[in-house]
Amino acid sequence: MNQQEQQFELARLAKTLRQVQIQIQKNKEVSGCHQHALRNSLQDYWNSSGGSSIDEAQHVETMNRQRALSKHSQGTARHLIKMLKSPYFGRIDFSEAHYNDTEKIYIGIGSLAGEDGEFLVYDWRAPVSSMFYDYGLGDAAYTCPAGEINGTITLKRQYKIADGHIQYMFDSDLTIDDDILQELLAKSVNEKMHTIVNSIQRDQNQIIRDEQHKVLFLAGPAGSGKTSVALHRIAFLLYQNREKLTSQNVLILSPNSIFSDYISNVLPEIGEANVVQMTFQDYTARSAAHIPLRLETRADYFEHMLVANANKQRAVTISFKSSQLFNEVLTNYLNWLAADWINEHPSITARGETLFDQSEWQHYYQNSFRMMPPAIRLEKIRTIIQKRMHDLIADVRREKLAQLTEAGEEVNEKVIKALARIQARSELKPITDYVEKLTTLDALEEYAALFSDDRLFTVTNTPIPGNWVTIKSQTHKLISRGILPYEDISPFLYFQGVVQGFPVKQDIKHVVIDEAQDYSAFQYKILAQLFPNSSWTIVGDPAQSIQPFVNTASFTEASNILGQEQTLHFCLTKSYRSTQAIQAFCQAILPSAGKSLSINRPGPKPTVVQLSNSEDEAATLLSLIQTVQNEGLKSIGIITKNVTQALRIYSQLKGTAKTTLLIKDDDKFSTGIVIIPSYLAKGLEFDAVLIVNADATNYSQEQDGNILYTICTRALHRLYLFYTGSLSPYLRRVDKSLYNVSG
Repeated sequence: MNQQEQQFELARLAKTLRQVQIQIQKNKEVSGCHQHALRNSLQDYWNSSGGSSIDEAQHVETMNRQRALSKHSQGTARHLIKMLKSPYFGRIDFSEAHYNDTEKIYIGIGSLAGEDGEFLVYDWRAPVSSMFYDYGLGDAAYTCPAGEINGTITLKRQYKIADGHIQYMFDSDLTIDDDILQELLAKSVNEKMHTIVNSIQRDQNQIIRDEQHKVLFLAGPAGSGKTSVALHRIAFLLYQNREKLTSQNVLILSPNSIFSDYISNVLPEIGEANVVQMTFQDYTARSAAHIPLRLETRADYFEHMLVANANKQRAVTISFKSSQLFNEVLTNYLNWLAADWINEHPSITARGETLFDQSEWQHYYQNSFRMMPPAIRLEKIRTIIQKRMHDLIADVRREKLAQLTEAGEEVNEKVIKALARIQARSELKPITDYVEKLTTLDALEEYAALFSDDRLFTVTNTPIPGNWVTIKSQTHKLISRGILPYEDISPFLYFQGVVQGFPVKQDIKHVVIDEAQDYSAFQYKILAQLFPNSSWTIVGDPAQSIQPFVNTASFTEASNILGQEQTLHFCLTKSYRSTQAIQAFCQAILPSAGKSLSINRPGPKPTVVQLSNSEDEAATLLSLIQTVQNEGLKSIGIITKNVTQALRIYSQLKGTAKTTLLIKDDDKFSTGIVIIPSYLAKGLEFDAVLIVNADATNYSQEQDGNILYTICTRALHRLYLFYTGSLSPYLRRVDKSLYNVSG
């Protein structure tokens, strides 16, 4: 790049920044007007008194509109301030076919136009910007509302601009130059997840911009950018569909609140409001709030089952209740409840009169109301019976009134009528209670009955499963303690939804499921009912499935549930997080995870540290923490298998190192030194990871390989594993050339 070209770029940046400043000032003036209008609207509202409901509604509508305009101005201001620091990160020169002109296209986190309408910066999500990610020099094309536009890219340039100054710029024939990636990935991280708009790769870009498929499944190894791609896909969909899609129409299902907090900066960084975020546990807590049982939390389940002496009978139960066989058992049971269950209902008679014939149960339940959930059908039938009882109630009341009047014990007419009403109600109470019982379908009672009444297997033509005595015993043991076991929560909520109806969320139009490899078939079936109008982005890595003894749903099974039409399965193959040495070590722990590509980022091998006894643990940890910090690495994750171990480490280091303990699903992400159990560390990343108790006692069970692989892949630059006694068999099988030994 010659000096003339460098001068051009400096002048172009100055011109762009001047326009940003102009727009900041204009937006400030507009924002002031909106704030003034809102204050006036509020004042008018408080000053108005005794107005009609129509006037009040107009006031409220005006205030809401002013608030929305004010909020939009504030968002624009934040976006422009970001652009003032770094207005763009890329440029392509594009010559459209059959035209002689070459357009210089600058690409940034948002669009910017000059006073004359000239586009100074294109939003990275604009159709024309896709060429920056998809092509090198030469023939290129992009699709826009007018169709496919073909042409030639004659120049591709990348920039790093910080605080309004060009740090460096260079021309490249690659999609995104590996030097950019190397610099980004080599940095220490001590913050939440950030945007990747300046380093999106071609395969990632294709996923982000896909609008042809209703359901998109994205698999990929640890560190392949799955979550980042999903978040940038949200930003793209909001940009492309801004007339009909807002941030409140998009839902992210995260594994826990720590992770939700960790990713909360990404969308605001690229000018979008944060979307609705929740965990599946949030849904379960709300949906089962009415039942007289305490829900076993996900953390409690992990703590009970992530121990060396985990209850083997409980393990059998967990495995069964997430199996296809239990799915079939529950489906057969629900089909029976929706049809033949009503056949046992008797006629209802009172005083020799038939109020509701036995045949009418089948007529209404199986025919007239068959499109409704069973519990709603029964409510409809109850209303019919109650209407028929009106005449009977009136007759009994008149009869009681006559008897009381004839007896002459009361002379007050109002008292006589009240007594007649009470006596009539008392006489008919057995019938009304009987009707109430026959027309009530309690989801929890019916679900629990499956584990106490073997007759249900006969009437539903379902074979009794093997280990059924064990499964019943384990279920009853926890329910008798007032606990709904973790493994029963999703099956029960699906059962409840089919019986009573699901609380459908029509306003949610796109759902992102992160860490989807941990979802069961029942969870997917629930979500499909909750969000029937939604499109889906589902991301996960089967190698990181860490729920002990749970049969999770494959992406193929999930596709069958959500709908196979318009479905795309995409797999990322390159990992960007860990150094090459750490990545090779992790793949050796779990060969079944498959070999992923890396960007060949250098770094030291992982270190396996043998401790002579547990008393050496704290001193060794402190020493390594100091070493890591002296190397300029800021975020350190001390990862234990469970909370008990995390509490022990926290107690040992308390007072000697500034640490944060994250042990609850609803904790907030923290920077610095974090102590965290394995199941809460998923999706996070740290400069250095220190894994304690990496011995055979802790990591030797079938599911432990996935857990160990998952927590090791949290490391960007350094990885240390500590153990006493015998090393985990998953580590013993790793080639010794892939790690260093200490101790």
